[in-house]
Amino acid sequence: MNWFIVVYFLVNGSWIEAEKLGKEGWSPILQPNFEVCIEKINETNNRFKKIAEYREIEQDIYFKCECRINNENPDEINCQGRNWIQKFLDKLRLL
Repeated sequence: MNWFIVVYFLVNGSWIEAEKLGKEGWSPILQPNFEVCIEKINETNNRFKKIAEYREIEQDIYFKCECRINNENPDEINCQGRNWIQKFLDKLRLL
């Protein structure tokens, strides 16, 4: 299990993973750890939010950190469950 950046698109009012939509080039991206992953998605989500606000449209793309099986190295585990304090701090970082 490893941390991946996963891309979601807003389709008919629901967030759907880009890979499930068959969007080429939007596969989950492996990250070295949770801290790097959350930093990258925060920067990217903020950038797309500003673009949507500037264009006065609804934001239709969202990035999220998810712990998933790494098919290239399935025995490696670098993500652990987050305790309630970490989850609270994660939410603060996402705001």
